[in-house]
Formats: sequence, C-alpha cells, structure tokens
Amino acid sequence: MGKPYTHAPSSNTAAVITVAAVPGVKHELEMLSWSYDVDPTAGGITIECPSGTTIQSFAITNKGPGFIPFSGSCMKMPTANAAMIITLAAGGSGVTGKINCVTRDS
Repeated sequence: MGKPYTHAPSSNTAAVITVAAVPGVKHELEMLSWSYDVDPTAGGITIECPSGTTIQSFAITNKGPGFIPFSGSCMKMPTANAAMIITLAAGGSGVTGKINCVTRDS
C-alpha cells in the first residue's frame, strides 16, 4: 500500500505536494485526485520529476472532483534520487482547490 498525501490551501493558492527525494529510489504515482469548488479560470495540474522537468500536465476547466487511478500499474518517475512535485494551479480569485495522491517507491 502506498503513502497518501493531501494539500488543501486557501483560496486562489496553488496546491503543491512534494514527495522528497530518496537515495536510489524512483517514485511511482498510484492515484491522483483533485477538486475545485467553483469553475477555475486557470486550472490545471503539472507533475514534475525532478523539479523543472515536466512529466505530464493538463488543463482543468470545470469545478468538482476529478481523478486518475493508475489501475494495475503506476506512473513511474524517470529519475531516481529526485523529488516528485505535483501542482494543482491556483484556480483564480475566489476559487479553492485540493489535491490528493498516493505514491510508492521502487
């Protein structure tokens, strides 16, 4: 079973989860979920590993929850000894977002 992370900051603030680097280990993303309380004006998610190297990003244009379950496999990060950073963009004035994930190491 993986390790869960959650970040739910105040309105119009990016939600960021950083999974610290571990020597000799590549992080794996088992599940990713998010939500905005109203339609965001600039919503999106970016996954980086290492910092500054985007692995995946996508726009989010509607309020409510969304999720990606990596059924039977995980999204494996390409780099060992590197932090994995998942960012839910600030949604705009008056918009509150939340991000959750489950990770494991390989």
